[in-house]
Order: sequence, then structure tokens, then C-alpha cells
Amino acid sequence: RFIECGIAEQDMVSMAGGMALNGMLPVVHSFACFLSARPNEQIYNNATEKTRIIYVGSLAGVVPGGPGHSHQAVRDISALSAMPGMTLVEPSCEAEVGMLLDWCINEAPGSSYIRLVSLPWEVPYQLPQGYRPRVGQGATLVEGTDVTVIAYGPVLLSAAVEAAKVASKEKGISVKVINLPWLNRIDIDWLKHAVSGCQRIVALDNHYGLGGQGDRIAMALSNAGLGHVELRYAGIQDIPPSGTNPQVLRAVGLDAEAIGRLIAGR
Repeated sequence: RFIECGIAEQDMVSMAGGMALNGMLPVVHSFACFLSARPNEQIYNNATEKTRIIYVGSLAGVVPGGPGHSHQAVRDISALSAMPGMTLVEPSCEAEVGMLLDWCINEAPGSSYIRLVSLPWEVPYQLPQGYRPRVGQGATLVEGTDVTVIAYGPVLLSAAVEAAKVASKEKGISVKVINLPWLNRIDIDWLKHAVSGCQRIVALDNHYGLGGQGDRIAMALSNAGLGHVELRYAGIQDIPPSGTNPQVLRAVGLDAEAIGRLIAGR
């Protein structure tokens, strides 16, 4: 059943809450910048009812850059990750969308938020053969031993893979690139194994620096007794500008060149 609610996100989320209380599993969709902010109170109220709802926020992150900061969803992770029982995920590519949606429908113990870039984006990687999402665990897209880059979504992972290739060719740095689609869940045992032996970890966030996945990675490293490992971080530090996608990614330090500097320790 499809119900169109127009631009009334607060009413839409309240309707979903009533449906969930009556045993349905609503899938609620809007632009990420509006879905995470306007009905935030209603999402929290639904969470306190301990029902299950799947929220889908599209056009998430700093691109598309043309509409400007009113439409750039770069605070949605922090706005939703503390909701009781809520799990946040962002697919790395088309193939992972269905996998994560299947998890949200059939395995998630509580509500979930699927963060979608929703733009045509050429990705220079593939998920490993036989890959299936496991809560809090990532998938290695590029093997390496010196530096580990942890990111999510097609925008960041594409730039990370490009930067890893340049670092290997020009600097002789062996870079592992990990896709971690779980934005607020990290398996500490997996993380310890994934970064074992590396000299530096680089965490990337298509989001403001505060409250993104990078904060979760730092906390997990500390809890795992790996606080001594160098952690470099790239996230949006100021109100993002309007412009073409390459211009905006360059301006906020999330293009391949900026990520390459972090990999090299600069």
C-alpha cells in the first residue's frame, strides 16, 4: 500500500507510528535533510513505543551541491543515531541497497534508517564475492597493510579507492579501504582484526565532523584498547558551500586529493 503525504513529514511519521502500533511495518521516505530534522520529535516518540519503522532518507550528504546547505543532509547521522533502538546504514552501491533493506525488514530488532545518496555515481569497486551484511562489520574493497581507510557510501568510497591507488603508485603506501555501512554500530572484535598491524587509520564522514561515524570509530578504538593507533579524520567542519559536486567535495576536503594527504599523514 502506498500513501502520499506531500511535504508534511511530521504528519507522515505520526501516521507511520499509528500503523506500526497496529502491527504494520511502514517504510517512510523523504529527502534526508527534511526527514531527519522536521519530524525528529515524532521519530523519537515512535522509538519510545518500541515499534519497528524503516525510515529512508534520500539525497543524503553534501552532494548534490547545487541546492546549497538547506538541502545538504550533513547532520542526519547525529540527529538520528541516538534514537533508542535505531540502526543507521548507508549502502555503498546499488547491490548493497537490497541487502540492507532485506536486513531492515527481516532482521533488524528495532527501527532503522537507510541513508541514500540517490545520485548516479560511478563506483570503481565491487563488493566481495558472497558478501552479506553483518551488523557492525565492514567489507574490504582494497587490500593493504600500512593505512586503513574506513568509509561508507559511493561518494566517499569512490574517492578513497582513487586516493589509495595514487598513494600506492606514487608514495609506495599500501592502503586498505573498508566499506562500513553501519553508521552507528561497530563490532569491536571485527574492528580490532580489520585494523591489525596498520600504522594509521583514516575515517571519512559525508557529514559534519561531530556525531558522524568517525566519532563511533574513535570510541570503538578506545574501547578495544587501540587508543594508541593514529586516527586521522575527514568530515565537514563548516557550513558546506553551493556549487558543482566536484567543487563542493574539494571545498569540504572530501575529494580524492584531500583524502590522499590524510593517507600520507599530512
